[in-house]
Amino acid sequence: MALDCGKISANLSLAKCGASSIGIHPEVILINHSDIESVTEEDGIVSALVLKDGTFAYKYETYKNAVEASSPINKGTYITRFQHQVVYRSFIKTQEIKDQLNALANGKVVAIIKNISMDSDETKYEIYGLDNGLVMTDLQTASNDADGIVYAVTLSSEDNALEGALPASFYATDLETTEQAINALLQKA
Repeated sequence: MALDCGKISANLSLAKCGASSIGIHPEVILINHSDIESVTEEDGIVSALVLKDGTFAYKYETYKNAVEASSPINKGTYITRFQHQVVYRSFIKTQEIKDQLNALANGKVVAIIKNISMDSDETKYEIYGLDNGLVMTDLQTASNDADGIVYAVTLSSEDNALEGALPASFYATDLETTEQAINALLQKA
């Protein structure tokens, strides 16, 4: 008998009157994967994320449309996984940015993105790479890009460390509480 690991269980409305706002706010919050102490998650929704003492999350802000995220399915021979991916673009070059990119090239992070859509507070924030982390899989740099992009950074799941589900939602009681929880993770400037 074949193992049945996924059964649908709900009627869904996949459209509404009026257009949904798709896209991502021009920021990405990165957390070193090894800095995560604990995660409280139920049914794909993270309600709490605790970092180890003395560690922080870091916010990278950029221009509108300069952050992208995706999670294509990877149908394996035996199991199905998802490849989480976040792309962000930098339009300035400083030594601090270069230092952080050099560290990121050898690191593993988790990325929190903020969706523009107002369809659901529960899915306003999503966490990419929560289980296995994201690594830098591509870095494009150009000195003559027509749009002024200095660095285009791609963070992805590794081929041997894909994720078991779509990105987890980050939602703690209500949107205000969720944003307070995320802000509490950040390194203060």
